[in-house]
Amino acid sequence: MSIKIADLHIHSYYSDGTMSPLEILEAAINKNIEIISITDHDRIGGSLELMELSKNYNIKCIPGVEIDALEDGVNYHILAYGIDLENKRFIEFILKNRALLEEVNIRLVEKMQVDYDSISISDYTNFNYDKRMGGWKALHYFIEKGITKSLIEGFTIYSKYQHSYNCVQFPSIKQVCDVIHNAGGKAVLAHPGKVIESNNLDDFKKKVIEIVDIGIDGIECYYPSHTTDITNICVDICNCKDLLITCGSDCHGEFQNTEIGEMNIALENLKLDAIV
Repeated sequence: MSIKIADLHIHSYYSDGTMSPLEILEAAINKNIEIISITDHDRIGGSLELMELSKNYNIKCIPGVEIDALEDGVNYHILAYGIDLENKRFIEFILKNRALLEEVNIRLVEKMQVDYDSISISDYTNFNYDKRMGGWKALHYFIEKGITKSLIEGFTIYSKYQHSYNCVQFPSIKQVCDVIHNAGGKAVLAHPGKVIESNNLDDFKKKVIEIVDIGIDGIECYYPSHTTDITNICVDICNCKDLLITCGSDCHGEFQNTEIGEMNIALENLKLDAIV
């Protein structure tokens, strides 16, 4: 008998994944996954569609979204679970955050147009692409203009121009948590081992606790790139502070190389009572 598992970090083509909510749902069912959540970047359309689809399937689906936050110049991702997707304040907040996310790309194009005669802000604004290809608009634009040959190569453009998410004023972690809580949801720190750069495990632990104490309700402890040490630290913090313990593949379909349910963590190792 297969173990019961969850995957609470999946992206659809509503943001930068390649799969539709229906394809995600069917893939999860085929892998006997018990609980899933679509957590698109600053978009709720995929989650809304998933929740409607789930009414006809025997699988637990949790409303979700991955929200960008900025704290001390670092771009953190906060996973919101169990939110009321019809909450007007929350919808307005997400729309504003999505606009900020695109503003990051617009400011990069502004820098690049000095070096490339083929690109301009007006040209970029009018550019369209097939969202089923994954990634985001700027990555496809670079390919269209012959600047890069692949979506992944497009990542190098950001570092080449020393361009980061702190070029716009994303909300603080506290602001994100407050909005999530006001919409009836829980705030979970996404993949801390991926975001917090530290070669010292004690320093890493202190930083995670510092962030959690801002108003975080849980940690995505189980994540593909987390080492065993990072996972254990996150689990220990959650147990000590009675926080949610979640697991996610961060699957983007064919855009990246993780698969739905690949962490294969048993539900008994998670703590999801506040969101299921």
